[in-house]
Amino acid sequence: MPVKYDRLASHYDKRWRPYIDATLDAVFEVVDFQGNETVLDVPCGTGELAQRLLVEWPDLRIAGIDISKGMLARAKKKDVDNRVRWVEADVTEIPKIGQGFDCVICANSFHYFQTPSKALSAIHQALRPGGKFILLDWCDDYWTCKVCSLWLRLTDKALHRTYSLEACADLIEESGFQIDQSRRFRINFLWGLLLIECHRAD
Repeated sequence: MPVKYDRLASHYDKRWRPYIDATLDAVFEVVDFQGNETVLDVPCGTGELAQRLLVEWPDLRIAGIDISKGMLARAKKKDVDNRVRWVEADVTEIPKIGQGFDCVICANSFHYFQTPSKALSAIHQALRPGGKFILLDWCDDYWTCKVCSLWLRLTDKALHRTYSLEACADLIEESGFQIDQSRRFRINFLWGLLLIECHRAD
């Protein structure tokens, strides 16, 4: 997958602009920062979420992790003031940065995680006790997403699977999180999404 996204990085934002805008708008509906929190964006892709967060809350301390060198290079170009710490790493091996994040956000990537339980465990460890985790991803409760998932399994070896809201919530709870709210919704005819807001229970 890293090589694939290295190739896509230069035109990723333009190609997926309507989808990016709609999904990140959904994330912003549930984030509620005081303004000085530590936030981890994983995987961070081209850094779009981090840049939008800093427009709204300039004093956030943000780290972005991604396994794709190309995506990170694109993110760094946007970050002209070097306000974000960019780290090349896999989601299952999140490096220790500071004393624990107040919030971890994972948007539009969970379907690629080959070992989702291991990834959730790493995210759990990256959070401070009581820290918030926000997950947004494709939702298999919608037949259009089921069809897309079946097609992508034939054309994209990197895809692992998509989840129903219930199945995803079960994975999250099994990993030590307590769910605060969850919902599924459409952003258009094709894309149905799930959004889960939870916190580290211990």
